[in-house]
Amino acid sequence: MALGIRAQAMSIPSIDRKRAIGIVLAAITAVLVLLLTRPPDRIPTLVASTDIAPGHALTADDVTIRYVESAEGLVEGASLGDLASWSLRAPIAEGEPLVPSLLQPPELLANPNVIALSLDESHAVLGRLVPGDRVDVYLTAGNGLADDPTTQLIAANVYVVEARTGGDGLDADSVNLLLAVDEDLAQVIAGAGRSGAVDLVRVSP
Repeated sequence: MALGIRAQAMSIPSIDRKRAIGIVLAAITAVLVLLLTRPPDRIPTLVASTDIAPGHALTADDVTIRYVESAEGLVEGASLGDLASWSLRAPIAEGEPLVPSLLQPPELLANPNVIALSLDESHAVLGRLVPGDRVDVYLTAGNGLADDPTTQLIAANVYVVEARTGGDGLDADSVNLLLAVDEDLAQVIAGAGRSGAVDLVRVSP
């Protein structure tokens, strides 16, 4: 007697389509809620840890870190870094933030005065000048064809506080600078402009 084998089809459970869509939507909602409720990244900024007087050379002990959501107008950083030995133009109290407009480089402690100098671009040698550069100042003097012009170094390694190139009208090809000087150097540079042509040579770092 032959045995008849009857294959029975296996039933595969069907997935409720509405339930599947609901699971996907719930997952998307959870992700969106997580993104919207996550606190924004906080930025480290420098804050005075004590009262700081103007002209005081900053050290790591003078500042602490405060994390903020927006650092606009503040000094960012988790350490003093390159601002070590810089100073403030005005006093700030403990807990107040450092702001770029109050900071001045250490060169202004040694040479607290500034002198404005404007000259043609052709007299600024070795590249466009920017704040933080150092320049040697040369004076070329002469009285026309009667005397041969002579050039001499009148100031070395002068710190550029501000630099602006170009302008409107007649100033379009000019370089306008503020240089850090002491009283003696200010007189030398001011007098040079009346004695002949002044040239600046950027000092390589």
